[in-house]
Amino acid sequence: MDLYRKAGVNPASGCLPMLVQMPVLFAMFKFFPSSIELRQESFLWADDLSTYDSIFSWTGNIPFITSFYGNHISLFTILMAASTIIYTAINSKQMPTQQGMPNMKLMMYLFPVMMLFFMNSLPAGLSYYYLLANVISILQMTVMKSWFVNEDKIRAELVQNMKTPKKKSKWQQRLDDMQKQQQAARRK
Repeated sequence: MDLYRKAGVNPASGCLPMLVQMPVLFAMFKFFPSSIELRQESFLWADDLSTYDSIFSWTGNIPFITSFYGNHISLFTILMAASTIIYTAINSKQMPTQQGMPNMKLMMYLFPVMMLFFMNSLPAGLSYYYLLANVISILQMTVMKSWFVNEDKIRAELVQNMKTPKKKSKWQQRLDDMQKQQQAARRK
């Protein structure tokens, strides 16, 4: 919290985009399997966007693989996972290294693998949506970083924010007061 206060950044500001996206995400998971317009609609190699696209399938039961992954391979899902890994790699290069980051980095790369297993049996339209969202995010991040973001100006602003004394919020002041009271009570 001290770092956020020194830099003049609100830690809850990163949650707002997620809160806006969550209803859309839930709607997508319901929309693609039940959409009548997508049934029997083909796109590229997918014959039906309301069900999974299968570029390779097998009969029989392969232990561990069939129970978690299914008996087919979905190309949209593989492309979606690959684009998520690329997005993660680009995004992690922009983040500063912090203590405990190796564990976080492992989780960031494990997420696309989990999505590969999770999304394989879901509709091809949903995997295609995620694929396009990742590609657009990668392009947007690249364009913004190379053309519009002036890192020197941002660093100067952060340094200026660190120099400016910050007034504690009422909640932070009450929290500090309670902490001091507890420490005083323990000393007695």
